[in-house]
Amino acid sequence: MMSTALALTAEALDGRLGFYRPGGGFYLWLDVGDGEVAGLKLWREAALRVIPGRYLAHEDADGMNPGARYIRCALVHDIETTARALDRLARTL
Repeated sequence: MMSTALALTAEALDGRLGFYRPGGGFYLWLDVGDGEVAGLKLWREAALRVIPGRYLAHEDADGMNPGARYIRCALVHDIETTARALDRLARTL
């Protein structure tokens, strides 16, 4: 399942949003510039729920949040649902 989901992800996002094929895991981290803006856009326009990276990191000593540019997507559904979601994500962003 996971290798198939990663293959679909690579096909949908190759060369976009900082995607690279990781060695393992089921979270997809994408560099979208502003994770909160992208998360809201995906929710409103594509009916997708993702987590802004800002919510999963703390500000550093300079007041910068290293996760602010990213969204985290979980690849946990069946392959057909994952394929449809990746298509909507790619078209929306």
